[in-house]
Amino acid sequence: MFNVEPQEQLTRQEAAEFEQHVTARHKKMTNSAFWVGGLLLANILCLIPFLAGHSLHRYWESIGRALLVTAFPLFLWFVMRVGFVWSSWQSARETRKEFGDPL
Repeated sequence: MFNVEPQEQLTRQEAAEFEQHVTARHKKMTNSAFWVGGLLLANILCLIPFLAGHSLHRYWESIGRALLVTAFPLFLWFVMRVGFVWSSWQSARETRKEFGDPL
């Protein structure tokens, strides 16, 4: 972080465990982000028939607004998940940089 050499080095076993943990964690975060992104996309696609000029616009007040209201938390959840993916990747990258490439 401050151009200081680390006081300890990872052993091969610790490095392998670290890589295994990082890979599993990053995969879990990425899958979660894809699922939430899919839910958000499905919600937005379901909203389209209720917009003006479409056949179901007469139900905008009852169904369309409910879909719109659910899209906002889904968007927030998606942004948080993408942030978790980025922070997971960034943390692993900084650890590899500090302790050297383990493999």
